[in-house]
Amino acid sequence: MKFLTTLVLHAILFASAYGAAAERPNIILIISDDQSFTDYNFMGNEAVKTPEIDRLASESLLYTRGYVMPVCSPSLACLLTGKLPHRHGITGNDLAKTAPQGDGGRADRHPLVQRLLDNSLLLPKALSDAGYLTFQTGKLWNTTYEEVGFTGGMTGKEGRHGGDGLAIGRKGMQPIYDFIEGAQKQQKPFFIWYAPLMPHDPHTPPADILKKYAGKGPTPAAEKFHAMIEWFDQTCGELDAYLTDKKLKENTVVIYLADNGWNGPKGYKGGRAKLSPYEGGIRTPMFVRWPGQVEPLRDDNTLASIIDIAPTILKLAGATIPSDLHGLDLTDRKAMTDRKSVFVEAYTHDIANLKQPQLSLTAQVVIHENYKLIIPGPAQPDRAFATTPEKIELYDLKSDPLETTNLATKLPEVVARLKAIQNAEWDLK
Repeated sequence: MKFLTTLVLHAILFASAYGAAAERPNIILIISDDQSFTDYNFMGNEAVKTPEIDRLASESLLYTRGYVMPVCSPSLACLLTGKLPHRHGITGNDLAKTAPQGDGGRADRHPLVQRLLDNSLLLPKALSDAGYLTFQTGKLWNTTYEEVGFTGGMTGKEGRHGGDGLAIGRKGMQPIYDFIEGAQKQQKPFFIWYAPLMPHDPHTPPADILKKYAGKGPTPAAEKFHAMIEWFDQTCGELDAYLTDKKLKENTVVIYLADNGWNGPKGYKGGRAKLSPYEGGIRTPMFVRWPGQVEPLRDDNTLASIIDIAPTILKLAGATIPSDLHGLDLTDRKAMTDRKSVFVEAYTHDIANLKQPQLSLTAQVVIHENYKLIIPGPAQPDRAFATTPEKIELYDLKSDPLETTNLATKLPEVVARLKAIQNAEWDLK
């Protein structure tokens, strides 16, 4: 009898554990690549069509004042680790030729891999350990999907920024559908990293989409870029339609952001966007959609940060959140609205020293309520389009969202207050 009682008890405990796992939501993280906060219909741009992302945003808890790093590799490392670059160590896309790590050349990416893997959190590993099936597609800098803990993926060889994973979106969505089908058969919750090389260059949109924009943009480059945005938007719609068709929409959380901005009209010949600390390079909408669980709301005031994505996902998954993460759960409205400041770091494209991030720092940014302070760093940009101020700049983003009027000399007390906030986060001294 005692033996039978023990078996029954174990069965109940197993069923309870399995039931809790089965009730956990699936999670899809969509990461746009090179898209400014202005490049959406729902953000006021009438020149580009984003009906699918517009709809997703309308069904979501949406923060229109989200902030990321101004270039892709550091931003993606923020998503993987839940930390800012000066803490996770990946400050640029490549090692500088004069860097002391490895052989000092760009071909040697092993030091970058090791620096990333040394962090206390690797988001996919944490989710895999929590019982999720996890799948990587699109961009993944330096490492393979296995090294950072995904149970499956498309980037199977170490390389610069994604290898075979970069086919997703541009060559269809079937790998994601196949993965979801497999997860369903195993009756396990899933996490998908959808980070396509879109609308990032090469700007090669389908002819039927490009035709819609021909002759309507400020430049031919902008027309191709706008067509790329619509192409990316279509892939998001295809993914959501699949979830609906398979009756997965209700228990799947969709989280969205862009990794950094882009200058649509001028591309690499422009400025104040990619690799730059201005709004065009670092601001993005961020949203969380979970039908019936997260109430849709558009918030144009609260500040959100890329380091909020990891704790949000870990909380949704019922996984442990490391104590050294400073980000917030995007769905915790009180915590989000109580926070008044977020931080951004701009660096050179090439990393001078993996152990000394300040050597590559071109600017520190603190956004406090509606004021934004840009503090020039010790390094100079190593790309012509990477606009960085020569002296401190202060902007009132509420009245001047495109940063046209520097108020630093007129409001020295605000400069001093924001400097103190920045120094409390990371004081270079």
